[in-house]
Amino acid sequence: MAVAKKHRRKIVCAGKNYVWYVLAGDRDYWERVSSNDWETPFLHIVSEDKALILTIPLNAPTPYAVSKGRIFQGKPTSGCWERYPLPFAIPEIVTPKTVAEIISWAVDGENAVKTEYSAEFRF
Repeated sequence: MAVAKKHRRKIVCAGKNYVWYVLAGDRDYWERVSSNDWETPFLHIVSEDKALILTIPLNAPTPYAVSKGRIFQGKPTSGCWERYPLPFAIPEIVTPKTVAEIISWAVDGENAVKTEYSAEFRF
């Protein structure tokens, strides 16, 4: 099944097609986390073949990515939500350059350490 592209930005990195977009969580989500003192939109990045699926909360206290795809940093994953701290900060305004850096890290990077769900790494 193809990735929906309507109202989403396209980007090509290392010859592969990706789409990315920023969305807020649903109302139930915001009610559950309203006591966290941080609200954030989420950056979503999806490869055309859906092997790489990332969700990144943009204003989280500690920047991290959630991998929901089949591959992360060249290694197979469980396909379940796996959280990885980002080795760099996310700027306030997401640009195609930022998205390309994240894709490069998620595809070609090494040594990302999977972390467990905690107060720092949740949504």
